[in-house]
Amino acid sequence: MRRKKNNLRKEKIIMISASAFVLTALTMAGVYVREQSKENDEYRVDLSELDNQSVADKTSEIAENLGVNQNDLIVADDLDADPDFWEVDSFGVENDIVNKWDEKVTAEEAGENNTNIAENIDATDELALGEDVEAGAENVVVANYNFPTLMKMEWPLYGNLTMNYSMDKMVYFETLGQYRYNPALMIKTDVGTSVHASANGIVKEVYKSSELGNVVVLDIGEGYEVTYGQLDNITVSAGDVVEMNEVIATVAEPSVYYTMEGSNLYIKLTKDGVVMNPMDVLP
Repeated sequence: MRRKKNNLRKEKIIMISASAFVLTALTMAGVYVREQSKENDEYRVDLSELDNQSVADKTSEIAENLGVNQNDLIVADDLDADPDFWEVDSFGVENDIVNKWDEKVTAEEAGENNTNIAENIDATDELALGEDVEAGAENVVVANYNFPTLMKMEWPLYGNLTMNYSMDKMVYFETLGQYRYNPALMIKTDVGTSVHASANGIVKEVYKSSELGNVVVLDIGEGYEVTYGQLDNITVSAGDVVEMNEVIATVAEPSVYYTMEGSNLYIKLTKDGVVMNPMDVLP
């Protein structure tokens, strides 16, 4: 009988101990879950309830607790503002940050363009003004100079034509080995032959080119200009007034463009910048 009571007492003690163990385990599990939840809450940032300083403080605290650099943390309240989402089809989502940046860049570019346009306009106005002044002075001189009616010009020198004017069909240039249009006359003559002004006029320009050598451009009025090429010993300068038959230069050795054609005088006639056949006004 006593042995039976002892067994019941032992079973009761075991049951109480087991219950206490289970209760203790449940209590510890509850505490652990609560602590984990609390820790997660500490790492969660609600941007809608924090100002900029609070966000900075909170992220600094989280970084310190996690043992990482604060700059390595990404805090964002807008998925489309996350760079990772910019690389996925986010073109359909409006983003104020991106839009404002685009507007700023567009405004700056527009400002620069307007500045450049204004500078170009100012530069163009200054250039046009300078050209108008120069053209006005030149026109005054031309207007005061009594040009004969341009019906005929005098030959600048006498000789046979090496090449005739031809703008309706191409002609063969022996030195170049190709067919080209020819906007001028090429008069064959000896090196050193004097070149005379074909009409009264004003020297518009004196320059040098690889094709024509030394060149004199003579303004003879009413929009007509005579260009003389392959020259040497030029006796006039830009702005000089010359008389018909006045010597303005001599014939030079031909340029490398015309070595096969030989020494010659190049003479071209234009009316308002458009080439015309000199034979139409030469006797």
